Amino acid sequence: MITEDGQPGKAEVFALLDSSCRRVSETYGKPDWDTWTNSDYVSLSHILFKQTRVRISPNTLKRIFGKIKTDSRYYPQKATRDALAIYIGHLDWDHFVKVQEWTTRHAERIDQEFTKEENLPHPLTSDNPPLFSSSKHTKRNRRLPLLVGGAFLFTVVMLLVQRQSTGRQSTQLICRNPLGENPHSAVFQLKHPGSKVEAGSYSILFGDGKREHLNATDSITTHYYERPGRYFAILQRDGVNIDTSTVYLQTKGWTVTANMMHDTSRVYPIEVEHLFTQGRRSVSAPEAARAGVDTNRTFFMEFINSHPTRIDGDNFELTTQVRTSPDRAGVRCSQIGITVWGESSQHMFEVMRPGCAHWILIQNSDIQKSGQRDDLSFMGADLRSGGTLTLRVVDKQAVIFINNRQVFKTRYTQPLHQIYGVKIRFAGVGTVDAFSLNDLKTKSIFDGSF
Repeated sequence: MITEDGQPGKAEVFALLDSSCRRVSETYGKPDWDTWTNSDYVSLSHILFKQTRVRISPNTLKRIFGKIKTDSRYYPQKATRDALAIYIGHLDWDHFVKVQEWTTRHAERIDQEFTKEENLPHPLTSDNPPLFSSSKHTKRNRRLPLLVGGAFLFTVVMLLVQRQSTGRQSTQLICRNPLGENPHSAVFQLKHPGSKVEAGSYSILFGDGKREHLNATDSITTHYYERPGRYFAILQRDGVNIDTSTVYLQTKGWTVTANMMHDTSRVYPIEVEHLFTQGRRSVSAPEAARAGVDTNRTFFMEFINSHPTRIDGDNFELTTQVRTSPDRAGVRCSQIGITVWGESSQHMFEVMRPGCAHWILIQNSDIQKSGQRDDLSFMGADLRSGGTLTLRVVDKQAVIFINNRQVFKTRYTQPLHQIYGVKIRFAGVGTVDAFSLNDLKTKSIFDGSF
């Protein structure tokens, strides 16, 4: 509803706010915000500040989403609404509103044309009662100069603040459609501070082993993701990381995808019924071959279960009983890798046969180790006949156990917040005999444990 002075009425204003909340919750990865806990609002506050440099407190977010009840419906200030709009891929709140209005007008036009063809009265042609009575409208007009002056002063102050903030910002990497299914074509936007394009050599590491080099003037690029999971795309300028954007492809239960070493052009989804249920614990080489994998070459199988959870990525325990690939063509190190995806980072570690430690990688959020520069021989173990791997994280301290023996401990600083899924990666054919993941504080259990 539009008021007499051409501005959106209260109903329309809050409808737009509801629409933005819906989009924000989808981008965040948890569309049902009624189930959000305090950690979700803390996490979203951190994400919004990182991507927009506008600090919105968790309590303000709770008022926006209706978690904290107020006497009258809470409506945030322009800077806050701009941050929400930017997070979901718009230039600012005004751009978001214009897109919504255009969509509505377009839908109404189509509806009107359809109604004319059917020769039916159109429901939108009835007169709407005015939002304000004439007396209230007169009083509002008396206050108009004061309101305009205050709005002008507020706008000037906000422009000055934004100008100062923009001067400190760097180029941002924004994914316009960060949520999807497998496969997914993600659209990335390079957003430079203000109208200034920062010179330099840009590239994006998409998080799946691929990268693309860009010119400073490029603003849009796309990338095709072929495996489910959570990806942390990194924007680099002159070889230095300057921003990160998240892409999230969810699954329904466990899936398995194969790929071959040195072949980045294809992956091979393998359709398996009752995977990790009813006693089905592995995928055979003939099944991989039928999916198109050349099993005479080095190939990998990735078992992925990707969905949002309520498990704290900084306080959990993961335990799995596995058997790595037996000796076969293309398999020397008989390796296994475990990945746990969090909000903006991950836990990941690999175990290989002794003698292959050169290739081992470990990551616990901001702490990373590589066998090419660190002595990771303690991660060497022969699991061809089976073994138990455990990752225990307590208050951002991660400990890895192999066959119930502690082999590694570290403390990291960047929290993962909630867990968004897991991946188990084998070289060749591997078997998962048991898997459990649970929150150490709330005792929540991962939907996919067996």
